[in-house]
Amino acid sequence: MIRTLLQLLLLATLSAPAISANASIGAQTAQHMQQNYDATPQQCPGNAVPAHACSGVLLRSTLPSPKYHTWHHSPNSRAKGGVSFSYLRADIPTPQLAADGRSGFTLYPLLQRPQGSLHYEMLCAFPTDGDTWERDSRGCGDNRQSAEREKSCHALGITKAEDWIAQYRLTGDYKRQCAFDIQRSRVPERADAFFQSLRVKQLFAAELPFPWNEVMIGAWDEAQSSKLPIQSFFYIEGPDAALEQAQADQRDWYETNDTFIPVIRIRLPRSLEDRTAFSYHDSDQAVAVP
Repeated sequence: MIRTLLQLLLLATLSAPAISANASIGAQTAQHMQQNYDATPQQCPGNAVPAHACSGVLLRSTLPSPKYHTWHHSPNSRAKGGVSFSYLRADIPTPQLAADGRSGFTLYPLLQRPQGSLHYEMLCAFPTDGDTWERDSRGCGDNRQSAEREKSCHALGITKAEDWIAQYRLTGDYKRQCAFDIQRSRVPERADAFFQSLRVKQLFAAELPFPWNEVMIGAWDEAQSSKLPIQSFFYIEGPDAALEQAQADQRDWYETNDTFIPVIRIRLPRSLEDRTAFSYHDSDQAVAVP
């Protein structure tokens, strides 16, 4: 009896640091996400490095299923070679995600990626929903549902937010908007191109048809997806089943890759004057100890 009790006490002692470490990782993750969201630089340090590389929160809304991993590509994304994300930051309040998004995952900003993780590829940015499902050029080009042939903004001579909104006002059709090209090949223009996509939301949010933006990232090699720099599995505070979906993703990742990624709660702003809040809660976690 005494030996059994000692064994239990030893097990509890050994387990406590792991649980504490997880809680610490989760709390730190939420804090870093909040800091990134609150930071509003025009660009990052370096050679024309866009602001997304050191600020804001890149997230992808997903729906878990036993038939696939959330971090793998949909058939459409795989076919076109591009994956749709949203970008949140304090100076572009986003009260709602696309398609009633309520859970998914976030990526570390490029300059904050863990050592050895995949370097994902940023392609283009739309100030509002880009209807990328219907576009070629990895989701950044022509929309097959419009009669005209859409091009990148700079190919049309559109380099500033004011130019973009003037072009958009001609039709008021979001399917015919141009995308700001933010690929690495466009140095030094890429940094200002991304910033101008943010300025459109800052200056003309009331005229945009949707409150979320859309950023396209190059489809990564699924065989290397265990190295994808996922920072968190998130859920939106409020909607039904949101937490359960994030927990399912967290559990799937742990069972697949044997590493802990925290579930983070996101409270979206209720007005343009409000801010998004990121928080970690022990009770939200489906995986207690790696």
